[in-house]
This record gives sequence, structure tokens and C-alpha cells, in this order.
Amino acid sequence: MAPPLIYTVGRVIADLYANEVNVPLPAVRSFSKYVGGSSANTAVGLARLGDPVGLIARVGADPMGDFIRDALRREGVNVEMLSTHPSQATGLALAALFPPNDSHVWFCGVPNANAGLSVAGINFAAVRSASALVLAGTLLAEEPGRSAALALLTVARQAGVPVILDVDWRPSFWARPDEVQALYARALADVSVVLANEPELELVGGTPDRERACQTLLDLGVSEVVAKRGAAGSWDVTPQGVVYMPAFSISVLNTLGAGDGFAAGYVHGYVAGWSAEERLRWASACGALVVSRHSCADAMPTRTEVEAFLSKHGKEVRRDG
Repeated sequence: MAPPLIYTVGRVIADLYANEVNVPLPAVRSFSKYVGGSSANTAVGLARLGDPVGLIARVGADPMGDFIRDALRREGVNVEMLSTHPSQATGLALAALFPPNDSHVWFCGVPNANAGLSVAGINFAAVRSASALVLAGTLLAEEPGRSAALALLTVARQAGVPVILDVDWRPSFWARPDEVQALYARALADVSVVLANEPELELVGGTPDRERACQTLLDLGVSEVVAKRGAAGSWDVTPQGVVYMPAFSISVLNTLGAGDGFAAGYVHGYVAGWSAEERLRWASACGALVVSRHSCADAMPTRTEVEAFLSKHGKEVRRDG
């Protein structure tokens, strides 16, 4: 019998990355096309690490949607629940790269087919047998995707399937900013693990103070908070204590997708039952490899690449960092 799938849920788009570096978008002359979007990137990352994984998301009935579906199949990602929206276009993002700083991204056509995911396109029986559900918080921004996300959370809780929430906050996706915190709070009631960078942790934790924000989430019933601070490292926070992982030193080409690579490495170890120390090591290594490459999904490392990287750049982790 095949092992249960990990399902990533939410955001899949086509990325167009500038081939010229340090050139603003209006002046860029050529782009390279990749699969993008946090949920698709993480799915590819998990597949390359050897995990059975499926994507629950939606694309448009257009050439970009066909490109994404074919590329994911080639990576070994199960696309049985990658549905097609009859009228909304596949999401598209154009990015200009300014290493080592954050890239400039223009999201075209918001909302797009991502937000059109509906419960009709979900096989809930398959979800009940999943090994984990990795949900991108952007799915909460619009209906019907919001209702689909909340239904998935309910089913996962009832079936005992752990849910990892990638906060994945994109302000431009929210037509009603006043709804953001209430909807994230509603989702957190069914979440086992929260993955968040600094502004995302402040959003869901209600304070810029990392320790207080993490404690707030633990008090809400979340069992584990993973706080990501880029070059400052990452923290795994549970009621039992804190594990800190320094960031790896590596030449940065593109910061986009680093969090998705980190998520893939972390979920890989989480599902395998690894210690927090090993989960952070693999997550940090995956994120470091992604920032050195020109893409998101295509930049996700293989298991062999991660093992080689850790063999060369192995670091100590420490508690109470």
C-alpha cells in the first residue's frame, strides 16, 4: 500500500523572473518562466525530498494552467485535486531581483483562480487519510477559497490529521483588511504548527515581540510555532522549550521561495518524526539552497543536495537561543 500523501493547499501561480539582476521591472527585457506560489513550491520541495505529496489548489483554463499542471506531474506531485476554474485566470507574478535584498514582485490579476478553490474540487476522504495538511493562509483572503480552507481544517481536526499553517500573508490579496486577524484566529483553532516570518508572526501573534507572540499562539492551542528571521536564524517554540538554529552563510541571489523551501524541509522532518533540532537543520539548509538559485519551485533542493550541503556546512543547534 502506498504511504499517505502530504497535501499542500492554497497558492499556485506562474512566476516570471527577470533574467537581468538589479534592474527594475519596467526596464527588464527578458524573463524566465517557473512554477510558483507557496503551496506549489512546497509541494515540489517535498517531492524532491522523497515525500509522497499532493497539491490542492486551482488554476485557470489557460496556457499557464496547463504549464503548471504538466510541470507538477513531472516532479511527481499528485495533481488529482488541482482543479481548473472556468473563468478566472491562473495567477501570475513578475519579479525583479535585487540581491541580497528582497525582490520586487508584481502580482497580476488579484483575485485569480487561486481564490476560486471550492469544496466541490476537494476529495475529503483522501484528506482524512493524509499524513499532514500544509495550508497557505492566503487561501483565507477571498471566497470561495476561504470556505474551502475552513472546511479542510475542520475535516483534518476531526480525522486527527496535523495541520501546518504557513501564514503566507500577502496584504494585496485581502479586499477587507479588517477581516485578516479574525480569520487567521479562526483558522488557528485547528492548527498544530505555525510557520511565520517576522511580520507574519506579529500579525497572528498580535505583537512584534517574538517571545510574546509565540506564547500567544501556544495559549490558543497551537502545539508548535516556528519563527523565521532570515539571516538571524529560526526558532522552534513549544510548551517544552525553545530550539534555535543559526542561519547558514550563503551567497544570496533571490530571496523569493526561501520560506517555501524552509517549509518543505521542516514538514519533511515533522512527518518523519524527527526532533526539532533536525527539522530546523533541514529546513534551514533547504531555505539556504533556494536563495542561491534563480527560481522558486525549480530551486527546491533534492534530498541528496541537502545531505551534501549539511555535510559541508553542518551547524550546531542550541536551546533557548
